[in-house]
Amino acid sequence: MDRPARIAVVGPADERLASDIRQLPLRPEVRVARALVADSDGLLRFQPDVLVIAFGPEPGEEIGALRLLRQMWPALGVVVVTSAPHELAHAPLAQRLHALLLVYPESTGQLAAILEQAWLGSDRPRADTFVDLARGVADEINNPLMFVSGHLQLLRASLQGPERDRRDQVAAALAGLGRIEASVERLRALSQAASGPRTRSDVDLAALLTAAAATPPRSATTAHVPPPTGEHVVRGDAEQLLAVVRTLVHFADELAAAGAATELLLESTGEARRLRILAHGAPVAAWQLPQSFEPYYPSRALRGQCAGLGLFHAQTVVLGHRGQAIARRLPDGALQLDFVLPA
Repeated sequence: MDRPARIAVVGPADERLASDIRQLPLRPEVRVARALVADSDGLLRFQPDVLVIAFGPEPGEEIGALRLLRQMWPALGVVVVTSAPHELAHAPLAQRLHALLLVYPESTGQLAAILEQAWLGSDRPRADTFVDLARGVADEINNPLMFVSGHLQLLRASLQGPERDRRDQVAAALAGLGRIEASVERLRALSQAASGPRTRSDVDLAALLTAAAATPPRSATTAHVPPPTGEHVVRGDAEQLLAVVRTLVHFADELAAAGAATELLLESTGEARRLRILAHGAPVAAWQLPQSFEPYYPSRALRGQCAGLGLFHAQTVVLGHRGQAIARRLPDGALQLDFVLPA
């Protein structure tokens, strides 16, 4: 049985923060403490996975206590929480402490993303950094892409008769541009998903998964996708959630094609719906958990043709829906990827 994360919120943090953490779909255990020094015994008994700390105007004693605590407990993830007006002042402090910085109240999904990153001990850039990069790349490419596409279409229309071979060459170039345009659209969809659902309706994940698992083409070696039992309804953007389900089916099939024993499960747990990928075997033995949701990491890890933005896109949609995306290594060495949405 999965153990819920234990998260300690320490110091003069916004009183809404602990409540927001408790409301995450997987319902972590949360303990609030006034200060590290004053409540150190209770915190040691609680044994948090992640420590979320807000520093007061004179943080010296708390900083020393935090450094001592991390020496005793190297696996502890630390998040320094601050408000927008104090972000610049606290960013260097978080960097010196090798901690993540959370500006609270945060943008959609960032709370879950930063807590997960802290638990994994990852020092990769924040998820919104990748989203900003994707948005910038899409904007940078789009205008020259449209310019070239327009000129090629005019050139194809002007070629006649004996110039048919050149028309075929132009058609091939336009087909290549079409693939680039599709990539740009994926980047745009990703950046839009970071802002949360554009529309909201009741969406049955079971129906989406059943349809995706039955839609060709799937690879010759496919993952095991048991038919879901009953409905698994969430409230969200149907188009974005369909993209997530299709991506996870495709990724699970890629793992299976690489030689991993893979299954994709849809389950309801408490007040949440969970899509879980479980993979065993050599292809995932060297999988780096902190890099799971980095753009193109799956392509590098599997050395295949899997959609490099797939897991990152799925994470972005799930976080935008106030869900959680979680990567874990099980005791038997299996890779477990969970995408959890509030029911």
